[in-house]
Amino acid sequence: MSDSNFFSYPEEIKEEFLQTEDIQFRDGSKATPAEVWEFLTKEGPVRYPFAYDHSRYHGRRFSKDMTLPYTLKHNYLILTMNDRMTKAKKNGVPVVFAQGGQSVDPYYAAGAIGLRPASVNIWARGQQEGLNLVQEQVRSSDQKEKAYRATSFEICQSAGYENIQEGTVPVDIIAPYTCLRCSDISYGLEAHRHGGRKDVKLLVVDYPLGDQKNKEWAIEYFAENIRRLTDEISKLTGKKMTAGDLSKEIKLHNEGRRLALEIADLWWSATVPPTSGEDRRYLLQMGGMEIHGDPVATLSVLREARKTIENRVKNGQKGLGVSEKAARLFLCGSCVQVNNHRTEEAGGIVVGTDNHWSDITTIVEEDGDPFYNLAKAILSYPYEQTIQERAQWTIDQINKSRADGALFMYNWGCNTQSAVARAICDQLKKKLNLPTLIIEHEMRGTQSEQLQNRVNAFVEMIQ
Repeated sequence: MSDSNFFSYPEEIKEEFLQTEDIQFRDGSKATPAEVWEFLTKEGPVRYPFAYDHSRYHGRRFSKDMTLPYTLKHNYLILTMNDRMTKAKKNGVPVVFAQGGQSVDPYYAAGAIGLRPASVNIWARGQQEGLNLVQEQVRSSDQKEKAYRATSFEICQSAGYENIQEGTVPVDIIAPYTCLRCSDISYGLEAHRHGGRKDVKLLVVDYPLGDQKNKEWAIEYFAENIRRLTDEISKLTGKKMTAGDLSKEIKLHNEGRRLALEIADLWWSATVPPTSGEDRRYLLQMGGMEIHGDPVATLSVLREARKTIENRVKNGQKGLGVSEKAARLFLCGSCVQVNNHRTEEAGGIVVGTDNHWSDITTIVEEDGDPFYNLAKAILSYPYEQTIQERAQWTIDQINKSRADGALFMYNWGCNTQSAVARAICDQLKKKLNLPTLIIEHEMRGTQSEQLQNRVNAFVEMIQ
């Protein structure tokens, strides 16, 4: 592979980047812009060459937009995930495996690190250094195959169980909000219980199904589940979590959620998209405060990023590589994505998603019993409501994003999302007269030519 396929940060952006703000961490330490630059330009390419691969078919790669400081800091936090998790573990901080699309406030309040599947997979990718893109993907696929045999081939293998199953990452407890979003996490937890590592604790945080958001018993029941969760984590930390600790954590995470909402409104208000779809995705994903395994670090980057987006919108600056009249796509479905770079080459751009955005847009009340407030908020996630309610919320997000069409994608084996895809899309077409396309997504986001051809044809149809 020629050197032209590999990304590097040019020296001419260094001085301006060095004037940006430090990344503050939860343990009181910090990373200066100079330290971030040193890592990204010298240490990172040697340790993780696969991350610097800019081949056309690489779905996840560094942003080429050098005027977005938050993208450099995001990449730094991703590439240092293993270093930071290893440090935390040595300091006695337990790591808990959580569900996708859920809040992680109570995990951190209890003194643990709450990681969703994507973050577990990021951590696992940092375990072995010096791999190029092909070697890293082969290694990851091998882990998946082992998990198919040890756990089950029927569950969604985007979940990260394989890395826990094989002992790649030292997770202390598997404790997701089960029955939230999909059946696969619950199914995977039980499969892991019977065939997994016996040294990893398991805890069911039971999410009441079936339109329970306004039922007092359901709120109190789930609040008690959250208490059990924090009590179990406290056994590992040796420190009992108080209601005050949870209140403080909720306020911290609410700041991230509110910032994400503000940034989304700014982004959507622009005449032309102020960033690429990938740069937008990572920015808004930070609002969940979990992707980097350190909410304080994420929040420090998010605060700075808001200023950048505000200035871009004010100045009418267009995202790098985005067409002037790009077909605006809204993406529905759990744990799925398109290849943003190739979609933009075809004249489209993803302007919004429902996955994860559901919990980010749900602000937790800050006055009163924090366990009750958190339980009430979680039970009101728009993504978890009836088809009619979820469809109406999706319609509201599509209207805000001014999308021209909607893609509904789901992974093979995702029983819940595959079952509701047609019903949701029918509502979108009926109420918005919006073009829709349903695609069964391939495992691990391999982004085959067939999948991309369907996305490109949909973009062409809209145009």
